[in-house]
Amino acid sequence: IDTRVISNASMLRNEPFSFQVLYKAPKSLLPLAVSLTAEAELPIQAYRVDYVAVMHTMNVHGDETGYESNLPGLYPDILMPRPANPEVYHQNTIGGDYSYFEKDTENLLNATDADFQSVWFTVNPESISLNHGEYEIKIKLKSLNDTVVLEDSVFYIEVIDAELPEHKAYYTNWFHMDCICDMFGVELYSDKFYDIFDKYVKNMTKHRQNVILLPAFTPPLDTPIGDERMNVQLVDIEKTSDGWNFSFEKMRKYVRHAIKCGITYFEHCHLFSQWGAKSAPDIYNIKGEKIFDFQTDAAGKEYVGFIRSYLKAFFEFAKEENIFDKLLFHISDEPAEAHMDSYRRARENVSDLLSGHIVADAMCSLKFYQEGLVDHPIAFMRHADDFDGKCPTMWLYYTGYPLPKCTNRMISNTAARTRVLGLQLYRYKALGFLDWAYNYYYDRLSAGCFDPKSYSCGYKMYPGITYLAYPIVSRGDASVVPSVREKLMCEAFDDLRALQLLES
Repeated sequence: IDTRVISNASMLRNEPFSFQVLYKAPKSLLPLAVSLTAEAELPIQAYRVDYVAVMHTMNVHGDETGYESNLPGLYPDILMPRPANPEVYHQNTIGGDYSYFEKDTENLLNATDADFQSVWFTVNPESISLNHGEYEIKIKLKSLNDTVVLEDSVFYIEVIDAELPEHKAYYTNWFHMDCICDMFGVELYSDKFYDIFDKYVKNMTKHRQNVILLPAFTPPLDTPIGDERMNVQLVDIEKTSDGWNFSFEKMRKYVRHAIKCGITYFEHCHLFSQWGAKSAPDIYNIKGEKIFDFQTDAAGKEYVGFIRSYLKAFFEFAKEENIFDKLLFHISDEPAEAHMDSYRRARENVSDLLSGHIVADAMCSLKFYQEGLVDHPIAFMRHADDFDGKCPTMWLYYTGYPLPKCTNRMISNTAARTRVLGLQLYRYKALGFLDWAYNYYYDRLSAGCFDPKSYSCGYKMYPGITYLAYPIVSRGDASVVPSVREKLMCEAFDDLRALQLLES
């Protein structure tokens, strides 16, 4: 066949650029084993795009833009890594079906005449500084019956002689330790746990996340009143006749692993309960006995004395580990105006100790900022206009709930609806973005545990809002792979940097 130019594009020197190649077999052929390759004088990462079943798209009005469809079906999201240009070798077998095989990849390709499959290619996946100029990417689709080239195309890309500025926006999706333990069946903070943890964190930092939740205590999030989640606290606590003793050895290991994997900032888990700061989080002593919980008055003398003693000891640890100036703090998640008094008391009881550090909480009301109760309000996307021009330290957040005309990252959303976040961060001059779930594989209030590869709507029927990465176990090896949406979120933050470059 004749070689043809299929497209052209441009990128900056240190920018990743992704494109997809779709393929299917002629009607005259049975399902056909194929090899799809991309050759270039550029680093390229390839992924097979796999599909998940979406039972409910959450396009609740049925006709809203920004959705691929309002119908259930198979939606592309899982990105399974494969070589961009795998070696094909001959097996010397009898019969054509298995004569040729791709070497060193488990994520093989098969074409049918029923529908399109696709491969996702990312140019410059590690964001290194490339030489500027025009590059040719040769794309070939080969039959593995006989290595005949079925399609031969060229993709031209121009690397512009400019670089994205440093990524400075705060970006966090809360990481859930108990989900790793339950999904992979590993012991909390064991060597096997950290092997998986490292893979997850390297994946998130590769896609621009630079902040990670620090579970000094079990985060008081998504837990029914009177119930408890797995105890994941990183600090060992002992009460003595003189007060409190704290050991930070488990936290030290956690922090060092996170830094090794590319994390810059640590957001300390919430110091008080969710939705109002009325209670203490679940906190345990070194024997595993609960010493504070939802029945503990957050403003009571005992807990205030404890939390102040803890923060003083924690800051000494933070100085030892050189993260003292890399800390963010939360008081209570999603306080409403009805909770202002309890939130105020909680903040005032620790405000002197937190002076000089960022205090940031997700909220809808500007009043918390106006009254000096929060330094960096994280505005719910729907209320961004309320904060616009009145709060120079605002962030943005969403929970994944399908709000009309707001950016979102559900599996059923279009790529544009997800990626436009970068433009909105720039428009509102937001300093960061927060989402409550990077790897939350539970249903409501931490009930159950689901595998997102087979049950994408495992949380309240919302497709994909509680996770950006997929757990993978292959031949006994536990790992993680990105989603299409995680790539788009990465591109959103690169869009923000590109706009900042343009402004400069």
